[in-house]
Amino acid sequence: MTSRVQYQRLALDGGEAVRDSENPLPSVFPRDIPAESRAQITAVLENGFTSDTIGEFESKFALMHGSRQAIALSNCTAAIHTVIAALGIGPDDEVVVSPITDYGSVAGIISQGARAVFPDVDFRTGNITAETIASVITERTRAIIAVHFYGLLCDMDPIVALARDRKITLIEDVCQAPFAIYKGRMAGTIGDIGCFSLDAEKHLSTDHGGVVITDDEDLAAQIRHFGQRRGVVPLEGFGRAHDVVGFNNRFGRLEAAVGLGQLEVIERQIERRRMLAKSLSRKIANIDGISPPFIPTGSDHVYWLYHIHIDLDRFRATADEIANAMTAEGLNCGTARYYLIPAGLLFAPEYLKVAEGLSNARKHLDSMIRWQWTEKYTDGDVRDIASIIAKVAAAYGN
Repeated sequence: MTSRVQYQRLALDGGEAVRDSENPLPSVFPRDIPAESRAQITAVLENGFTSDTIGEFESKFALMHGSRQAIALSNCTAAIHTVIAALGIGPDDEVVVSPITDYGSVAGIISQGARAVFPDVDFRTGNITAETIASVITERTRAIIAVHFYGLLCDMDPIVALARDRKITLIEDVCQAPFAIYKGRMAGTIGDIGCFSLDAEKHLSTDHGGVVITDDEDLAAQIRHFGQRRGVVPLEGFGRAHDVVGFNNRFGRLEAAVGLGQLEVIERQIERRRMLAKSLSRKIANIDGISPPFIPTGSDHVYWLYHIHIDLDRFRATADEIANAMTAEGLNCGTARYYLIPAGLLFAPEYLKVAEGLSNARKHLDSMIRWQWTEKYTDGDVRDIASIIAKVAAAYGN
């Protein structure tokens, strides 16, 4: 594709949209439920909720990742919270976490009375790096949460080396990057603990759910104790008692049944996402002022979201205006400044002040447009997405 295309009248200005309501681009929803899931659901119902589908799902998930333990929980917010609690993190402790993320990455830290510490990010990727993490580590730092945002893996080797050198637990938030590969290692197995989301819109969807994986057997036992068993211990002469403020964050049998079927197809679906996204990146690489996702050498992107960067100096429009025009052409997209999570923690003003100093994170989000990616796209859909981006860029370009 050339760097300039002939100007076409935008749909916002009364022109013909590239894709309209009569021929919309595919959406993530409705989700495709494989036959394997339907068979597993039927078995659970026929057995009257006596099936051990949860254990089967945990075992298969662990096996696919080469991990000793997988613990299924109600969602990833609960998974990260449970991990923080199981590590004994509490008041006076600090946890380093990416500032570009979802609330689920920080809720458990704050709930346990610890302090979330937000380093800046690499402007190109939106992810934290070993360098930015090192700048905020103190003697109170107990853990690092590396968030693989968009589905793009952080550059993990330097982060692992930093965590090992400082004897700090490294947690991977893999909500958006399941089954991604970093230098031959699967996301979630590179650090000490991996936390996954199985929510309705995620790659591996069971409607609701989360998973923790780890090779630490003692930690896995603590995670089950806090997050599945509510901190229950037997008290002689009394019965059931509780030695910690634990929770019932258990996974469901029907959700596990859906998950077992999804595990049969997930890797094929993710590979198709990669293939389609790489095709789009090639098609838009030479559009003036537009940059496809930057992927560091040795890393991987599994495209929960696809995003582009806008060089605002090359356009007579803001990122929001460009996104609105692209949406009118048939690509439902937008900016997402709300992912600067410390700026959204209205109940904790100290975090709002921290957000003001995160210059790279702000710059990244101010110039970013994203949309949900799906393996349902065809080659023709990808061509139309590229046409939409080129059309809008030509209309607003300097």
